[in-house]
Amino acid sequence: MSDLTPFIDSLKDRLPIEQVVGHRVQLNRKGGRYWGLCPFHAEKSPSFTVQAEQGFFKCFGCGKGGDIITFVREIDGLDFMEALKILADEAGMEVPQTMRGDSPSRGRRQKAREALSRARVLYQEALKSDFGEEGRAYLKERGVSGETAQSFCLGWSPAEPGWLGQRLRKEGFEEDVLVEAGLARRLDGRPGVRDNFWDRLMFPVLEPGNRMAGFGGRYLPGSKADEARNSGKYVNSPEGPCFPKRRLLYGLDRLQEGLRKDPERPILVTEGYLDVILLHQAGYPTAVASLGTALTEDHGRRLLRYDRPVLLLLDGDEPGIRAAIRGGAVLVKEGVDVRVATLPDEKDPADMISEGQTEKLSQLITESEDIMNWRLSRWSLSGESQIPAVKEKFAKDLAGLVSLSPSPVLQELWARRICDSLQISEQNFFSLLPQDSQPVPVQTVENTPSHIQENTSQEALKQNEREIVTAVLLDPSLASAYSQELQNLRFSDSYAERLLNWCLQQRKEGQSGTLDRALVTFNGTDLSEWLDQLRLMQATELEEVLKSSLDALPHNQELAWGAAQSTKSTVSDDDLTRYQRQVPFSPRFDEDPA
Repeated sequence: MSDLTPFIDSLKDRLPIEQVVGHRVQLNRKGGRYWGLCPFHAEKSPSFTVQAEQGFFKCFGCGKGGDIITFVREIDGLDFMEALKILADEAGMEVPQTMRGDSPSRGRRQKAREALSRARVLYQEALKSDFGEEGRAYLKERGVSGETAQSFCLGWSPAEPGWLGQRLRKEGFEEDVLVEAGLARRLDGRPGVRDNFWDRLMFPVLEPGNRMAGFGGRYLPGSKADEARNSGKYVNSPEGPCFPKRRLLYGLDRLQEGLRKDPERPILVTEGYLDVILLHQAGYPTAVASLGTALTEDHGRRLLRYDRPVLLLLDGDEPGIRAAIRGGAVLVKEGVDVRVATLPDEKDPADMISEGQTEKLSQLITESEDIMNWRLSRWSLSGESQIPAVKEKFAKDLAGLVSLSPSPVLQELWARRICDSLQISEQNFFSLLPQDSQPVPVQTVENTPSHIQENTSQEALKQNEREIVTAVLLDPSLASAYSQELQNLRFSDSYAERLLNWCLQQRKEGQSGTLDRALVTFNGTDLSEWLDQLRLMQATELEEVLKSSLDALPHNQELAWGAAQSTKSTVSDDDLTRYQRQVPFSPRFDEDPA
């Protein structure tokens, strides 16, 4: 496998970073740098800078930094290889075959995305034709303007059997590709394929970077699909490599731009396609929707990275309330600041906008509550709020929500609020919490809780283990020189464990476990972002780094184990400083000149 570094260097020579960033951020030159408002977080004065000569960007507000690949990957939510390919296309270069990590399935997936993009165009054309008359009438009735329909690339799938498949096969797309794209399905025991969508209004679902993922289709009242009653009102593309429903959100491709347009507004999470479309049309560009599924941890992690409150704007009926409770708990667990707005019964955002209640909707958004306040407010209005047994059950329910938050401060504030509202003692409420999630009281330096020691020593151990792997990745020859020492290691950090095992396996197979090879091998996995950060580091004396890290490892393991077992005496600051070394890995961009 060829080395990525020369290719990336050539790519950067053709695409100056100020040009790439300048497409998304308005930059002004001051001295030897370019400055602008950060695209990754809301700010009123520029703290985002581009160093053209070094080829790096850095925000001194939120801390994000890197090169052109990092910028495109972060702003469009892409993986490393996807960002690399987009930049290569822009530069008129082709990623060498040996670097792509291509397989038959990866090549078919690329073809599938091309088929999805072509299907989007064909569906759009159908909506504008005689086929789409009913669809156009429905959109007009719901208040969707022609401009908005065009912006969201809305389309129509005709009821004619095989309408889409026939056209795509004529354009050279094979049946396997159509199945991979979720546009068609095979029939048991029968040749050929059948279109997955027919007689429906079509909503293209895109990922950041304008990549087609799939479609949602809605049948209209009185249509052939409605009369057939053999499927739901809404049908999405089937789960697959192109359409991972657990992490997709409708409108996510527009969210970054929406947050820049409206730096004060939270992210609005709704339930339906039309909710998002009409909210955008009404001036709410931060609206997204789950795709007919409950919010997942993957959704929570994706929303967390935008560093903005998330407001659940779900339907006002009982299922909508339950969805807000469940979805809110998932987001709280991921560390998201969750708010909730209560809509009128049996109403969703699209209904309110279509019926001319946009001002009322705006007021509800403005008056949204922190999720705990919302839960308590609903409880106080219930007819059973004073029944002791019911109150106890509700307290246990809220204790579960409190325990999900990763923030000890938020846990403590919520606990106090619950106790005041339910008129119970903090001691009794704390007894409902799992032992390891109780709010931490103020402590003196001499009386530091054992679990704080555990967290600190675990971080030191994690850093230690990752230093070892980093040194081996940046200098693969060390895997041979220190093979005996490395072979016997067992890590607690999953990243370090997986990468060390991979490096050792590469050596057994006579391959070089380089960082470039790791970036391709683990592209699109949870390791990808951390590996990309390593690519931006500069390191010296890697063998000395490895030796000192190996020497310190037993001590860090002992400290972490001891703190976890709560059997060791208090770990002193001197001990922790001793084993948290200042390793010469540093980002390759200058500090804030201010």
